[in-house]
Amino acid sequence: MNKKAFLCIVATIVILSGCGSSTTNSEKKNTTSTGVIPSEATASPSEPTPEPKKKLTASEKLALNYVEIFLNGSDIEAKKKFVSENILPDVQPIFQMAESTETPENNKLKNPTVIETADYTDKDGGKDKLVLIQGEKSSSNSELIIFIKDDKVGWGYSSNDKDKDAFNEVRKLFKEPVINTSDSGNAGTTEQTPEAMLKEISNFVVSDIWNDGFVDISWYAGSGTGSTGQTIDIDFTIEQLGKAMNQKMEYDSYISNLDAKYDSIKSIWAKLTGEMDRMYKQIQDTPPIANDATTKIDTGLFTQYLEAFTDEVNKLPNT
Repeated sequence: MNKKAFLCIVATIVILSGCGSSTTNSEKKNTTSTGVIPSEATASPSEPTPEPKKKLTASEKLALNYVEIFLNGSDIEAKKKFVSENILPDVQPIFQMAESTETPENNKLKNPTVIETADYTDKDGGKDKLVLIQGEKSSSNSELIIFIKDDKVGWGYSSNDKDKDAFNEVRKLFKEPVINTSDSGNAGTTEQTPEAMLKEISNFVVSDIWNDGFVDISWYAGSGTGSTGQTIDIDFTIEQLGKAMNQKMEYDSYISNLDAKYDSIKSIWAKLTGEMDRMYKQIQDTPPIANDATTKIDTGLFTQYLEAFTDEVNKLPNT
């Protein structure tokens, strides 16, 4: 399985929600992320003792470690170690693009709880695991599905992804009802600061342009499948990339109008957006053909500029 970080891939997959769960959030918070219940001594004698949750399996522990160490963690060395030891080799380069930066607060999955594990048979007949984790992201309920293959993390599917097709497809394999993902914050909205907006743009490029666009298209040309080994509709993928490129044009305008304080970011963005335009034009002029390496796009400069852009954005103060 080869994929996408969220990044987190890069600013964080990555390169990876749904209504009415049978277990409330408050009930789940009575257990720690490792499944241990609070001491019975803290409970009122008149209250029934909650049933202890089952012991986490190796796959569930690995999925939870992904969230706590890689996605939520601030220890860069620990993130690098996790990637080298616990991410599938085929997708390690994608996760390595995000391992040296801390995930923005609004992309972290707070109070993660392992809910359920489902068996999954891949296209090669391999017996893999899917682990469903629920938590909170950006003041709303959120779900994350971690794909485990050969005792390694292959990829994550998030309910907060703009393109929810992949998430919804694998979500059907679980018995747990889909949770309500409506925002629990204030009803009013406020204009984003440039710092917050630039982080949103960074995440957009990683998720919509890179993960769901250039990565899958490049893999299709090289292997005939998407980056996770799944069958993909290449025409639909290119169509969705086109929509993302239209959105990018709005971000082009936004960044060009920033004041001199952001000149370094503006300079890097000029290179990055130009490379996105070049790659997209190549795809339009020469649509990729399955298993035809001659139609594979060169992503070298794009990843160089993207790393530089996300590094600059991550240096901005938190908002």
